[in-house]
Amino acid sequence: MIMKKVRLGLLVVVISLFVASCNNDDGYSLGNYWITIGNIEGEQGDFMIITDEGKRLFPSANAVPGYPINDSDRVWVNFTILDDGAENTQIDYYVKVNNFRDILTKGIFTLTPENADSIGHDPIWVSNPEDNIWIDNDYLNIFFFYEGAPWIVHYINVVSDVDEPTNPDGVPVLELRHNKNDDPYTEPPISGFVSIDIKSLQVEGQDSVKFILRAIDCDGEFSLDKEFTYSYSAPTDTEQSIAIKSKPIPGNFKIE
Repeated sequence: MIMKKVRLGLLVVVISLFVASCNNDDGYSLGNYWITIGNIEGEQGDFMIITDEGKRLFPSANAVPGYPINDSDRVWVNFTILDDGAENTQIDYYVKVNNFRDILTKGIFTLTPENADSIGHDPIWVSNPEDNIWIDNDYLNIFFFYEGAPWIVHYINVVSDVDEPTNPDGVPVLELRHNKNDDPYTEPPISGFVSIDIKSLQVEGQDSVKFILRAIDCDGEFSLDKEFTYSYSAPTDTEQSIAIKSKPIPGNFKIE
């Protein structure tokens, strides 16, 4: 199996309670499903999903054929394994796609005095950063919360200050920023998710780099001020990323 099944109440894995005919010849139950993150390779009608664990999923069946597919899109994918990939192919699993959800995906934005107001200073926070922030496949992935109404567009970015890109020790400092777009509502908190392409942090001649991620909460304090290590030549820490992905998929109501 390519990842741990997630449990009821989180990303639900439906275990078939029917008869053995619900299984295919390889023992995969057609009543089970998995959810993970991946990038699209290809276009509508002819594409594969490359998961952050490096597995290549070929959609032999698609329950959402009208979902817009574009090369390099980053998505949550809900799928059922139908069969193992054949030898001498670039396919790890043949799957049925049950659903997709787009992921807000950005690079690191340069913060300047000119754009500081549009980037915003509004509260944003991360509960249990050890579980809800991780690095996979050159992306910094963040589950976060903010206050506002789900029908008003909010703006989310991770920025590097052009005037202070590092701390006194020379470690790059990034900040998770939120612009509430004049949203007057403050309750209830809304969850969101973003993937940040951090390849720009790579340093030639090194295989890893440390950086600090900060975020200001409702009290105006840096409730998040944590150092991370981005290893860009080492294999993905699959066990950790799978455990973290065993979370409810956030609504990502209206964030850009």
